[in-house]
Amino acid sequence: MDAEWVALLLIQKFQALLLDGEATITNTNLRNQVQEATSKLNLLHQSIKVSRNEEQTERLLHAFYSAEDAADTFLARTLLLQRQKLRGCSVAICQPFRGFKDFWFRFLFTVQIKKFMSLIEHDVCNNNIAGSSVQDGTIQNPRHQGTRRASSSYLEVGKDVVGLGDQAKELEEHLICTDENIQAATHELIAVAGERGSGKTTLVRIVYEKVRIKKHFKYCIWVNVSNRVVKGRDVVLDMLKQVDEALAEAEESVFEQELVSRLGEVLRKDRYLVVVDDVGEPGVWERLQNVIPNSENGSRIVVTTRNMDVAAFASTTLQMGRLSNEESWELFLKKVCSAEDALSKNLDLSLITFKEKILKLCDGLPLLISLMGGILSMVELSNGEWSRVIEDADNLHGDILALSYKELPSRMKPCFLYLGMFPKGFEVPVRRLFQLWIAERLVTPSSSGELGPGEVEVFLEELIYRNMIEVARWRSHGIPKTCRMPGAIYDVFSPKAAAEIGLFYIHCKSNYSSGDQPSFPVRRLASYLSIKNYPSSDWYIRSLRSYISFSQHRGGMPAGEIGKFLNKMILSRDVGWLTILDLEGVYKPRLPESFQKLLNLKYLGLRSTSLESLPVSVCDLPCLETLDVKHTMITSLPGSIWTAKNLQHLYMDWIRFDDISVQVSSDSEPLSKLQILWGLSIRQDSPILNSLFNINLASQNRLNDWISKQLTNLQSLRLRSIRSTGGRGSIKLTALQDHQKLMDLYLLGVLPRPVNIKQLPPNLKILTLSMSQLRKDPMRTLGQLPYLNILRLLADSYMGEELTCYQGGFPQLHVLKLWKLMELRELTVKEGAMPCVKQVEIRACRRLEKVEGLSKLTTLKELMLTDMPSQFANKVKENMGADVPEGTLASKSLRQHSLQRQDVLLCLQLEIV
Repeated sequence: MDAEWVALLLIQKFQALLLDGEATITNTNLRNQVQEATSKLNLLHQSIKVSRNEEQTERLLHAFYSAEDAADTFLARTLLLQRQKLRGCSVAICQPFRGFKDFWFRFLFTVQIKKFMSLIEHDVCNNNIAGSSVQDGTIQNPRHQGTRRASSSYLEVGKDVVGLGDQAKELEEHLICTDENIQAATHELIAVAGERGSGKTTLVRIVYEKVRIKKHFKYCIWVNVSNRVVKGRDVVLDMLKQVDEALAEAEESVFEQELVSRLGEVLRKDRYLVVVDDVGEPGVWERLQNVIPNSENGSRIVVTTRNMDVAAFASTTLQMGRLSNEESWELFLKKVCSAEDALSKNLDLSLITFKEKILKLCDGLPLLISLMGGILSMVELSNGEWSRVIEDADNLHGDILALSYKELPSRMKPCFLYLGMFPKGFEVPVRRLFQLWIAERLVTPSSSGELGPGEVEVFLEELIYRNMIEVARWRSHGIPKTCRMPGAIYDVFSPKAAAEIGLFYIHCKSNYSSGDQPSFPVRRLASYLSIKNYPSSDWYIRSLRSYISFSQHRGGMPAGEIGKFLNKMILSRDVGWLTILDLEGVYKPRLPESFQKLLNLKYLGLRSTSLESLPVSVCDLPCLETLDVKHTMITSLPGSIWTAKNLQHLYMDWIRFDDISVQVSSDSEPLSKLQILWGLSIRQDSPILNSLFNINLASQNRLNDWISKQLTNLQSLRLRSIRSTGGRGSIKLTALQDHQKLMDLYLLGVLPRPVNIKQLPPNLKILTLSMSQLRKDPMRTLGQLPYLNILRLLADSYMGEELTCYQGGFPQLHVLKLWKLMELRELTVKEGAMPCVKQVEIRACRRLEKVEGLSKLTTLKELMLTDMPSQFANKVKENMGADVPEGTLASKSLRQHSLQRQDVLLCLQLEIV
């Protein structure tokens, strides 16, 4: 049940108060009380899976949340007292007063702890202790151990589409007009209708992402609509943003009709494709259809819906049916074996006996088949485990969605539900999700107390393999960039997490009544609309831990209501509980100077806000772990940032180190916990940062010794060299053979000497070179890297005419990208080279004439030719031979304006990322 993981998070919070730290409990009596409460909570947690009615669950959740409130209040008040002491309130008159406050805070916390123990006493005494064991607040469940997959297997996820081929072709034919009728064709409305989980959105996305579609329509727009949020103005702004960011610049005072006029003016000029996903009822479509102009130029509108009354508006309807038994089993095998190709070949014959039961449970619905496959891929491949899962499904009356959630490890459940805070269909940056999970303590520290990157990656991977979240966009090296919760799953679990559990609350209404009040005080707030219409009562404000805003109106008016709301929240109690303030994308939010009261704040996300400065007090917050001011206009930070004791992740926009006033005392350890430093330009000696995981620096010559001698714990190094005049400078690469943990190396700048294998990290997995201007073929040297998975040779990284991959070279390489090598004429892959390669991309190597050996790469699944002459593409097709699997060659011929956009994106990536 859901109280299980709420209890687990509370156990972790109590244990944190008992550990050594600034806010640790030193009073013996109080420590004993917290230890006793933790012990009883552990006992209760072990039996909490016992079925309970809604009333019992709600009572337990209220008790857990009240205990969390007490712990957070004590923590914040303790930090406040410590701050007052540090600021010099040490005169005799202050000492007795501070001592009384310390006593009073301990007394209040003790009362709350005793009250909590009395609330749960009945449950502890009257439940049988059974099930999994609890150690240090985590569940030790052997069934879930060893499920982590290698990152390279990400490339295999989500590419298998079964039973949708014919419908995809049919939809594509409806979308693309022939030359004969294109002028006569009015915009056509096409409905894709079917029940939940039938694959409507998946089908439309497959077609929508095709290169042929992108070439045919100048504007491709995707709009998510749910019954919960149907506001015409927001939909128009979303569409304008996808057409032209500048057109979406609008203050709140701009009327909806003016925005509709702007949109219509643009769309009438060229052919467009608009997809409106998840239209729930006819009234929604009737309001939206007036927004989209009727252009007689072959434009198309596609709606997905479960409601046949909505489909009745369409001129063409594609009805999604269920898969046949053969198609269902084919899809199931792909999902259950997604990370282990050999499994389908070695599938125990005795397990085939479950086929009939699985097909009956899933009943031909792709969503249920994928979820069942995900569940069974995470358990032991045995009769006992498969039988247990199927029996559990029967006990849940065939509710595979409920089973998929039940089968999640306890600690993973809140991480999954957390995605329900984001708007439906919203592409959540993986970087942002990881940082939020960490700040919320949904992933727990290691035994050393540090939060490394490994656990969050494991959680994401498992949720993907379970098919409970999907990857929306991939990075070029095969790592997820953005993700989202599939719409059919979102519809079930987002309301559950908000209403039944009180995990978060979504502000999506302009008017509230007393009947709208949630069952639990609001602890996490996701604001889809302007915060000025949000209720001001204590129930909605006083208990806030997290505030994430998705209201991204832009224009000349800063988001002043943000500051007013934060002030109201801070003034609602003597100290602030807020842990997360994420305003990413909000236009110039006004931050209050009362920031110094947010003593619990761990995460401050201001990326892409156009802010020009920060309140000075921000850098003095004692618990701050993540500060993100990337893509802002902030050019300097207070010098106190370098003495932040708990800061772990600092994202900047190439702020010059010279412009930061550094004040570091001799006995302090500047940024001793820092793991990620991004976007700092260094010209002089820097503070010693000896515990970095990732570092991204604009470099000058003095970095060499610092990197090679002091930063031996680096996992990722992205280094660019610039001259004072702005041109590309040289990178004098020093020996990195002692950097055993360095996996990812990105170098942008001239390498004056040939690459030497002794200079490179021995365990390197990802290598990117750009502007290196190498004259000697580096492939023989780079091929000796035993663990290299991804090699990217970008613009002007190599100036020679021939590249040769030799026999035995690149034993673990999966991805090879050659971009804009302007002098390259010949690429040769010797037999026995790159035995594991899956993807090769050649982009804008305009002089390349000869490619040999690609047809011998038996593992190659994708060859992409981008901005290459058609004559070259035809020659490659001919040389690949008839025995190459169909679909291996993907030749892309981008339109000129698309190519220009790609060039801009490439430059941004090289300069900023």
